[in-house]
Amino acid sequence: MKKLILPISTLLLTAIGCDNPMLDNRVELDNSELQDFSSELASDLGLSKSSASAVNDVISRHGGRGKHREPGFLWKVSGELADKLSEEEKARLFEKMEEKEIPLFGSLKTLKGKKGKGSKGKKGSSYFDGIKKVLTDDQKVTFKAIKVAYKEKFKTIQGQVKDGTLSKEDAKAQKDALKEAMKAEIDALLTDEQKAQLEQNKADRKEKRKAYRDATKAVKIAVLGMTTDQLTAFDAAHQEAREAAKALFEKSKNGDIDKDTLREGLKNIFAEKNEKMEGIFNDNQLEIIKIHKALSLRKKKHKGKKGKGGSKSNKG
Repeated sequence: MKKLILPISTLLLTAIGCDNPMLDNRVELDNSELQDFSSELASDLGLSKSSASAVNDVISRHGGRGKHREPGFLWKVSGELADKLSEEEKARLFEKMEEKEIPLFGSLKTLKGKKGKGSKGKKGSSYFDGIKKVLTDDQKVTFKAIKVAYKEKFKTIQGQVKDGTLSKEDAKAQKDALKEAMKAEIDALLTDEQKAQLEQNKADRKEKRKAYRDATKAVKIAVLGMTTDQLTAFDAAHQEAREAAKALFEKSKNGDIDKDTLREGLKNIFAEKNEKMEGIFNDNQLEIIKIHKALSLRKKKHKGKKGKGGSKSNKG
């Protein structure tokens, strides 16, 4: 009888272990952000055990040891997941994106460029951080005092707008004047050598961003297997949309069209651009692009929950 108990117990433990996701052979990622991203993806999409393990393995190979910060990380992952996920799992991945009718190719911000609203805060913070890097300790004290003083002045203007004693138009004019005055004070604080260093740092950052974008594009082209004709058509559609948007902004700036006309015009340009770009790719390529878009949106949302600690340049 004792001889029968041991094999039965072993079989039960084996059976239980096979259904326990904590006891599978899945590779543990060496980055908590990536591990959370992988685990949440598996949970939210209700991935099968084999699919969850495959997703984790793909993310580990392409993102482990800091490789998730390298150009094209999400493109590499998307290319493999197109073959590894089932049609039902892909449908769940695309569900929210389709419900919100999120387009595959960019957004209005990509057409607006510097006109987009989302960059003001980051631009200001980046500007100040860049200056602080070249200042001496004594200059930093003065620099901080300048920022504090002008912060109070901006706060006063905002308070006047809130209580109705100052119109938004007048407030904007006063804020613009304050910005110029603050810039002049900061400029006077810097030596010629520091100003030259700031310009060099700015050029270096620009070159670094361009190199990252170019490298990401190269990975995208390789993963999608884009032909020369496809690449030419894609770049042409993008450039055409940018030029059309630029012309609309110029009309708006000159007062030839109002804001509603500008907004409607941009929407039309954006819709035409997406339609043209979708026609450039075959079904397999579009599926990879769709997976990449869905993963990008999820990763962006996940990084937002984590706060400011994530990598700034990882757009993949």
